[in-house]
Amino acid sequence: MRITEGHLPQRPLPHRMERTMSSHDHFAKHMQAEQRRSMAPHQSPDGAPSPDATRTPAHTGPEQRRWWALGFVLTGNLAVFAAVTMMNVALPAAQQALGLTDASRAAVVTLYSLCFGAFMLLGGRLADVVGLRRCLTAGLVGFAAASLLGGVSPSAEMLLAARALQGMTGALVAATALAMISVMFTHGRARARAFALFGMVMGMGTAASFTLAGALVDGFSWRWVMLITTPVALLVALGLVRTAPPTPTAGRARLGLPSALLVTVALGLLVFGFDRASTLGWAHPATWTSLAGAVVLLGLFGLVLRRSAHPLIPPRLLADRLRLAAFTSVFVVGIGIFAGMYILTTFLQGVLGYSALLTGLAFLPYGLSAMATSQLLTVVSGRVSAVAMLVVGLFISAAAIASFILLGTDSTYVTGILPAMLLLGAGGTIVMVTGSDAATRGAGADSGIASALVNSGQQIGAALGTALLTAIMTATTRRHLAGAGELDATLTGYAHASAVGAAIIALSAIGVLVLARGPAGHRHRAVA
Repeated sequence: MRITEGHLPQRPLPHRMERTMSSHDHFAKHMQAEQRRSMAPHQSPDGAPSPDATRTPAHTGPEQRRWWALGFVLTGNLAVFAAVTMMNVALPAAQQALGLTDASRAAVVTLYSLCFGAFMLLGGRLADVVGLRRCLTAGLVGFAAASLLGGVSPSAEMLLAARALQGMTGALVAATALAMISVMFTHGRARARAFALFGMVMGMGTAASFTLAGALVDGFSWRWVMLITTPVALLVALGLVRTAPPTPTAGRARLGLPSALLVTVALGLLVFGFDRASTLGWAHPATWTSLAGAVVLLGLFGLVLRRSAHPLIPPRLLADRLRLAAFTSVFVVGIGIFAGMYILTTFLQGVLGYSALLTGLAFLPYGLSAMATSQLLTVVSGRVSAVAMLVVGLFISAAAIASFILLGTDSTYVTGILPAMLLLGAGGTIVMVTGSDAATRGAGADSGIASALVNSGQQIGAALGTALLTAIMTATTRRHLAGAGELDATLTGYAHASAVGAAIIALSAIGVLVLARGPAGHRHRAVA
């Protein structure tokens, strides 16, 4: 029996109906009917147009509410992702104020990524079981409380605990946001606009978060980087309660707790292992034991999935070639976006000598590029296949990473950094918008886990890419220190790491093209 969030069932549904149509499919059809009714002219009982007939669709109740709900969803999703970039800017000041050791400073970043990536898939299945709106608002309230705890932390231990809680609750938000957009905007130009806005907000918001964090740290205190999130998250949660539609739930029996626990621990070990690789090296026991444990648990997870009546990741979700290509593309572009941002940040601060605020301002062209690309995607929606868009986005991202090879002692912001920012914003936005749409389209009762797979894939890709490229950069720099100065050795490290990153993304683009070949891939259109 399906239970609608916030409502008691009146009578059991016929078993045949349960088998033929999922609860999310019912909800999607209901939303389509509401959209058609909101766009139809209003008529009086005698058939004549009513005075409301001249109102535009945007001013009707259900139509206006879903666009307000979209704004709240995008704001909440941005808040949990910006928690990474903003804390990176605040770390030096926090370390000095709380007396953090270098290990504790690294753990402030690691714990968030660890819990965020590990709990993502569990959060996605919870969203399907208890309802998207309920899971999203609960995650936001928890995120607000964790941010408040971190902002008032008197010690390193409390700050670390707050970051772990931020990661766990943020995973609930990120795992649910895309699914909520997908079920509110099911088809047509409205869906294209919604996903374009998603790309625009995430691109521009990520760039702006650097600037905001720098201004808060320089003008007030590092604590405000966390404190400012509390009122934002609470207002978003309240707004969603008032505007977002209640969504159907799948029932407790579909949680798949054993597989959820297995994959949560496995992903946690995977993220931890990648982080250890970037700081301690690939040969360190903490690195390879964590990664080996993750491989073993992922193997057990696969066995449990095959035997489970209600698997955490339903096999039907990965049966579609386009959906699988979308998941792969988002995973790979995570390497490009986050590893690229890391390299650019270290170059700006370590080579060009930029302050925290100037570094934040330097990322604004990245956001502007993301905005312009999002607008372009609404123009080409329905005209270009999703596969073509994914491949083009990956090749643009590869070109952005490859441009780091040209960075040198004579590089300036305009000649060395700006082109990379523009390419990185365009390529990442194309893949994230197109991939998010393709991965969640038609997922039905699996919308939550499909959304979680998108964000989890991006997070794991970011951890893997940053660890891999950082390890290559560090090893190359150390190897060249004997025969060159520190600056030249550092630039050589950038070049080698960038070459490897660009090659990985370019080869993945070819792989995505091969994977998506066939009827399932070519009949879908980008954000149509």
